[in-house]
Amino acid sequence: MSRLLLTVWCKELKDAIRDRRSLMAAMSYAFFGPMIMAVAFFAVVNEATSERDLEITVKGQSYAPEFVEFLAQQGILHKESEQEQPIVVVIPSDYQERLARAQTVSIVVQADYSERNGSGDRSRVTRAINSYNQVVASTRLMMRGVSPEVVQAISVDRQDMATQESRAAMLLGTVMVFVLMSVFFSGMNVAIDTSAGERERNSLEFLLAQPIRLFDLVAGKAAAASTFAMLGGVLTLIMIPIVFIYVPLDKLGIDVSFSVSQQVLLAVILIPLALLASVLQLFVSFMAKSFKEAQTYITFVMFAPMTLVFVLEFTRFEHVALQYLPVTSQHQVLMGSISGNPVALSAMLVGVVSTLLLAVVLMFGVQYKLKSEKAVFGL
Repeated sequence: MSRLLLTVWCKELKDAIRDRRSLMAAMSYAFFGPMIMAVAFFAVVNEATSERDLEITVKGQSYAPEFVEFLAQQGILHKESEQEQPIVVVIPSDYQERLARAQTVSIVVQADYSERNGSGDRSRVTRAINSYNQVVASTRLMMRGVSPEVVQAISVDRQDMATQESRAAMLLGTVMVFVLMSVFFSGMNVAIDTSAGERERNSLEFLLAQPIRLFDLVAGKAAAASTFAMLGGVLTLIMIPIVFIYVPLDKLGIDVSFSVSQQVLLAVILIPLALLASVLQLFVSFMAKSFKEAQTYITFVMFAPMTLVFVLEFTRFEHVALQYLPVTSQHQVLMGSISGNPVALSAMLVGVVSTLLLAVVLMFGVQYKLKSEKAVFGL
C-alpha cells in the first residue's frame, strides 16, 4: 500500500467519522436488523409452541355433545357470546340420525379463509374434525367385526434426521441475508459523500489537482467506504448470537451459536464483498450529476444483488456456479456456516478472487470516469 493511498484513506475516514449521519447509518442497520428479526422469530416461536385454548362458536352443539367434548379435549372450546368468533362450526340437526345410519355427516366450518392471521387456527380446527372422523370410522369398523387396520394398508412413520444446524439453516437463512445487506448499506453514505458529496463541495477538483495517482485516490476512497461496510457486517455478525439468546429457539430444537473462529472466518469472507459494494457505489455516484441523484441511483442498484440473494433464499435454488460468483459465493459460505455444511476451500477462494476481480474492474471504471470533465464537474 502506497503512502499516498494510506493518506487518502485516513483523510476520508476522518471526514466520515466527523459526519455523525454516516457513522449512525453504519451502526444502526447492524444493530436494528438482527433485533427486528429476533422479534419476528420470537413471535413465530410463540405461535408454533403455543398451547393456548382456541375459542370458536359452535352452532348446534346440542346435536353432538360427544363431538363438542372431543373438541374441548383438543383445546378448542365453544364460547357463549352474542358476537360470533372468527371460526364457526355448524353441526346439522340430523347429526345423530345420519351417524346412526352410518351415513356421512356434513359439518361446516365458516371462516374468512383470505385472512392470513387465522390460518393456523383454521388448520387446527380442521385437524381436530379429521381426528374425530378417524375415531368414528374406527368404531364403526370394530362394531362390524372388522379391524381398522384393514383400511390402513400402509403406515408412514416420520423420522426427523435434521440436526440442530440444519434446522437453524432453515429458519435463520433470512438473518444471514441481513449480514450481506448490512455490508451494502453501512458504507453507502460514505461512498456517496466521498464522491458526489465532494463534487458538490468543490473539493474533488482540488484533490485531483494534487500530485497523486488516480488509482491511489480511488482506492483510498473505496477503502474508506469499505471500512464502514465491514464495520456494519462485523457488528451484525456479533449481534446475531447476542440478540438470539433471548429468543426461545430451543423449543424448536434450534441452537444459534457461533464460535469465535467462525465469526472471524465469516468476517474475512466479507472483506472482498465490502470492497466490491463500495467500489460499485462510487462508480454509480460518479455517474450521477448530484448528491440526491446519486442516492437514488445507488438505492436502485443495490436492490439487484439483494433481490438475487432473497430469490436464492426463498426458492432454495442450487447450482455449482453459485459457489464461485460474487455475492452468491459469500451467501453460500454464510449458509454453510449455520447448516454445518461449509463450502469447499477451493470454491471459497474462487469466490473471493472473482469478487476482487470485479471490484478491480469497477475501480478502473471509476478512474476512467474521473478523467472526464463531465464526471468531475457533474455536467
